[in-house]
Amino acid sequence: MFILDVMKDIELLESSVSQLIEAFQKCQTENNLLKEKLLALNTEKSQLLLKNDQAKNRLESMISRLKTLEQSA
Repeated sequence: MFILDVMKDIELLESSVSQLIEAFQKCQTENNLLKEKLLALNTEKSQLLLKNDQAKNRLESMISRLKTLEQSA
């Protein structure tokens, strides 16, 4: 009886360890995907900030030219 109980405990432990390994691998995969997505989003953010800055500079230039035309008219 004792040996059977120990064997059942070992089987339960093996099952638990297998489930933990699967959960860990799933988390690891998800973490890697999230890191890749974060990198892509940070790259996109940098590009959008640059475009925004360029648009701001063009707009400021247009406003300056309009003011100059207004003053000379």
